[in-house]
Amino acid sequence: MTSSGYNEFILTHVFKNVSSLKEGENDFSDVEEHFDVPWKLYASRRGSCLGLFLHCDKLCKDGDWSIDIDLDIKLMSVKGKIISRSSSHCFPGPDGGIQPKGFGWPNFIEWDQMEKDHKVDDDIFVMARVKIKKTTGINNRKRQFFDETTSDFSDVVLIVEDEKFHVSKLFLARQSSYFTSLFLGDFEEAKKSEISLTGVESEKFQNFLEVLHGEDAINGIYKKFDICGRISLITDATVDGILSLADMYDAPTAIRRCEQFMIEKSEKSLKTKLQMSTRYKMKKLQNFCLVKIKTKEDIRSVLPGDLSELDPSVWSHLMHLLASID
Repeated sequence: MTSSGYNEFILTHVFKNVSSLKEGENDFSDVEEHFDVPWKLYASRRGSCLGLFLHCDKLCKDGDWSIDIDLDIKLMSVKGKIISRSSSHCFPGPDGGIQPKGFGWPNFIEWDQMEKDHKVDDDIFVMARVKIKKTTGINNRKRQFFDETTSDFSDVVLIVEDEKFHVSKLFLARQSSYFTSLFLGDFEEAKKSEISLTGVESEKFQNFLEVLHGEDAINGIYKKFDICGRISLITDATVDGILSLADMYDAPTAIRRCEQFMIEKSEKSLKTKLQMSTRYKMKKLQNFCLVKIKTKEDIRSVLPGDLSELDPSVWSHLMHLLASID
């Protein structure tokens, strides 16, 4: 499957005890799943320089795949100084191999300058903004419903990346203000039996439809066609994509179900959960995250590279907490 259209995410990490980093040694952040792909940052000492890199943790042996990205890495400082490097890259890269190598800058900044302007208590703070421009061979999961076998229960076909999804206009209209306008408004599409949706990836749209219909409904489709077994509608690998479409199409049921998953089952980091709670206005998840933040280290671990991206109420809570700790 080849898909295009921009998907963005941010990775942040505090690299600790950088003065102890030896020549040629790498210090990795934890792996985070974004848009069905595992990622991490790493820092490396390269002679008189500090190197900073983005690492795609997907194995080349997983099949024929590629990911085209725009990458911007920033080395932050509480003193207000920021060093930024930007470029484009395609993973897994021309050399192939079992594991894609990281992409970044081995001479991101002179070591002495880093120590003078950016190191605080022997720690540095790094932020990477990644824009996925195109993917090939990612998530080629076989379609199991919303195909022609369910056409008797649908009255419209939505076409996404040349894949056809047989759905009910009335059901989607009840779930989404976007589809209410599309199907029941005065648009020309309301009269069509097939409608193309642009700027959407078919795999993510499949996941989105599954969550909208709910586990009971999906398993009912399975049983109708003698397909056994229960399913997991939301995972850490799919929740980003589902939420992006739920936000785009204004589908509160899908957002609520993703929020419940993030609170009860997700293994994503507290930082990522808090960022997602702000991005998609999930207040319950935000409160869940704030309760977990109790120490100065907790506060530092959840701060984004760009503090303007932090919800004002979250910022206020963290500052009050920091004052109470002091």
